[in-house]
Amino acid sequence: MEDFLGLDGAFMKGPYLGMILTAVGLDGNNYTYPLAYGLVESENYNSWTWHKGVLPAIAKLFQCAENRFFLRHIHENMKRKWRGKEFKDCLWKCAKTTTVQQFNLAMVELKKLNNDAYEWLKAIPLQHWSRSHFTGRAHCDALLNNLCETLNNKLVKGRDKPIISCLEFIREYIMKKLVIFQKTIDKCSGPLTPTTTKTLEKIKGEAAEYRAVFCGNGKYQVTGGEGVDQCVFDITQHTCSCNKWEVNGIPCKHTNAAIWDMRRNSENVGVPETWVHPTYWLKTWQEMYAFKIEPINGSMMCAKSTCPTKLLPPKLMGFMHKNNPMCSYKP
Repeated sequence: MEDFLGLDGAFMKGPYLGMILTAVGLDGNNYTYPLAYGLVESENYNSWTWHKGVLPAIAKLFQCAENRFFLRHIHENMKRKWRGKEFKDCLWKCAKTTTVQQFNLAMVELKKLNNDAYEWLKAIPLQHWSRSHFTGRAHCDALLNNLCETLNNKLVKGRDKPIISCLEFIREYIMKKLVIFQKTIDKCSGPLTPTTTKTLEKIKGEAAEYRAVFCGNGKYQVTGGEGVDQCVFDITQHTCSCNKWEVNGIPCKHTNAAIWDMRRNSENVGVPETWVHPTYWLKTWQEMYAFKIEPINGSMMCAKSTCPTKLLPPKLMGFMHKNNPMCSYKP
């Protein structure tokens, strides 16, 4: 699984107060994978430290963790002052670029549009929202946190149920989800997951137009795009100066071109599929879904509680309604 987690919460509906907190990850086929969930009275430190000020909480629990901001939220905040397609396109261009040089050029374009917008965006820590400043540790280039939104949409029908029924609804949903994905995996073949295979095939098509020249010391100069796109591939460091391979773990077009050149020179480097990060291997995907949620018996077969405490329903806040006596009518 990719080292990329989404944390979110959704309020309960109806008379039952509280929140459903979820932690969701991404598998090697870019499917959402539920990792943890809980139903709490409110979103605070006592319920779940992660969800009360996500950044300071994560910094406290996982000191080496990196954080990414939801790019859509950045755009929503940007729209309050600077509207228009030009600002949106500039924001996405700044976020999607994978090198610092490309990022700086994109920021210059934004500065020409509006200097205040440029200063506002520059003040947001770059490592949280631009691929050019990602470390590549997560092997994931996602800019949107729609992982939790996808799961929350599936749990809507359970959020108006009583507490135990709601938890049972979530358990059954995840139990069925794991089995459905297992059936999909059983039909797959090859070294990589289906989504990764399609992505790599597209990259190979682009790499066919590139030319690799060996420069010694394990380095290649790879040129394409009519000479405009030229990067350095380092076989010893497993890096490319375009930074795409490091960010998402899938060999870029420059890397593929260099691999093909090495194979033409009878070097035993394997096919490009072997250079993909293990996160995207079909074998890794199979191991992820080997875990299953076991079925349980119904309430009639559960052991009776010996706790004498009687749980009272929570006191709901609201207006007090007086029952006014009806006046008798006398003709």
